[in-house]
Parts: sequence; structure tokens; C-alpha cells
Amino acid sequence: MKAVIKKFVPRSARKWYSDQRRQQVARREYRLDRRRYMRAAAPPDSAVAYGVTGRQLETQLTKDYHRVEKGLALAAPKTQFGAAVSQRLESLIPVARREALVGAHVGYAEDARTALTSWNTDAVRADVVSPLGADITRHDLTTDEVTRFFESRRSIRDFDSSRRVPREVLLHAANLAGHTPSVCNRQSWTAHFFDDPEQVRRVLKFQNGNRGFAEQVPCVAVITVDSRLFAGVEERNQPHIEGGLFAMSLVHALHGLGVGTCMLNMSVRNDRADRLRAAIGLEEHDQVILMVAIGYPAPGFRVARSPRRTTDEIAVIH
Repeated sequence: MKAVIKKFVPRSARKWYSDQRRQQVARREYRLDRRRYMRAAAPPDSAVAYGVTGRQLETQLTKDYHRVEKGLALAAPKTQFGAAVSQRLESLIPVARREALVGAHVGYAEDARTALTSWNTDAVRADVVSPLGADITRHDLTTDEVTRFFESRRSIRDFDSSRRVPREVLLHAANLAGHTPSVCNRQSWTAHFFDDPEQVRRVLKFQNGNRGFAEQVPCVAVITVDSRLFAGVEERNQPHIEGGLFAMSLVHALHGLGVGTCMLNMSVRNDRADRLRAAIGLEEHDQVILMVAIGYPAPGFRVARSPRRTTDEIAVIH
């Protein structure tokens, strides 16, 4: 049939049809993306008065307590700031208590409210929300050690399938990756680890970039973000940004712990992402960002050359 079409239909007509088809598919995917995000996302600050619960309540509390933390971490905080933040915290903290919000978010919000009052009343900073940073940010790595660490990370496609990565190593790496920066400290990410061989094969079938080495992969992580932790249309692209940042931190953490990885993109249509969500028990608000193949390199393994762009190509000082 393709040969007949190619013979009798002009090339320009075939190209026109192909372009129309691509645009139709793109519009459908954009609509699905928009619907999924808007169903899950929290409202903007201006709409909070109409009521938020659950994860959306956590989103607003986190945004507001972190605004106080950031404001009091400045070299010279405003003498009076955060009136709207204070009002929202006053109204939302009792709601969060009644809902028994999971985690320590209520305590963090109460600390921020107290610290903001202390600053606006007495110009006293509370160390609990804005501690001195010299000790926290200090490390003992030399410049050469930092350079070697980053230059030595490579994508591995030849794993030792006989060696299982201890689960405590996976969890330690995830904990380290949890220090990734995020918008207003909302930390929307989750790493879903699968290390049962049958589960690994089943998960990898939803991704096209593992051909030739899927059978060797001892563990795979599916990186997701919770869309309920973002607010308003302005943050519609933030899930991908934060999921990517977390994934890179996880890969670097595993590299530092002696474990090899290979990033596996999930640039797929919504129907495939939906099937993956159903297969591993995720919810609609769990946005799949990518997968990471994880394991110890096999003896004598090779890596792709992957030449790097020069500094002049990737950095501009204005």
C-alpha cells in the first residue's frame, strides 16, 4: 500500500498530509497535558481563600513558610514584610492541624509564623528558620577532586547482572538526592525503585532506549513528580525541571557511592505514560519524568565516547 501511495500521490501532497497529522497529534497531546496538570495543580495565592486541602494545602503552607525562610536569609531583610503570608499562615495552620497533614509541614509553618512576628515586631532573626550558613555549606573537597568526580561520571550500558545493588545504598542515594533545590522547597519528586528481575523487565518495556542491555539491568528507578505540589498555570513546566534536577542528583549520588547508572528518557505520548502508571500503581497526578538504569558495571565494561561541548559553546559571561 505504501508503494502505491508513493507512486500515485504527489510528494507535496504526502508532505502536507504528514504535517497535518503531526499537528493533530501534537494538539491532542498538549490538551491531555493541560488537563492532567490543571486537575492536579494547587490554585495560585489569590485563590487560596476559596479553600485548599490535602497536598494542595501542603503546597501553600510550604510556599509561605519558605517565603519567610528566604526573606530572613537575606543580608538585609525588609523591616516589615510578609503581611499576606502571615494572614494565610494564620488561616491555614488550623486547617492543617484538623486535617492531620502528613509530615512536619505544620511545625515548619508555625516556626515561620513565629519568626516573622519576631522580626516584624522586634527585628530579631530566628536561627531556626534562617541559621548561619558557613558550617552548613562547608565541604572538604579540593578543586581537583570536584573536577574528577564530575568528569568521571559516564552512562553505563554494560552492567554486572549478578550483583544486586543493596537497597540501603539506593535509599541513601535517594536521601542525598533529596537535597536538590526545588521551587519554594516543595520537593515534589519520588524515586520508585524496582530490583526484582521480572519487575525490571516489565518496567523497561515502556521505554525505548534500553535495547541491547535491558536484560543486564539489575535495578531501574522511575522518577516522578507530584503535580499537586505546583500552583497555577505559571508553574506548568516546573515538574519537568524539578524531576530532571532530582534525577541528576540521584545519578551523581549513586556515582559517588560507586554505582553505575544510565538515564533513560520517557519522551512518550500520554497513552504510554498512562499504561506505565497503571502497571506500577501510580496516580494521575504522578507525572513520569524519566527512568534510570542502575547497577554495578560489568568487568571490562566500555562506555560511549560522548564528546563534550567546549566551555565556549555552553557558557557565556555577559
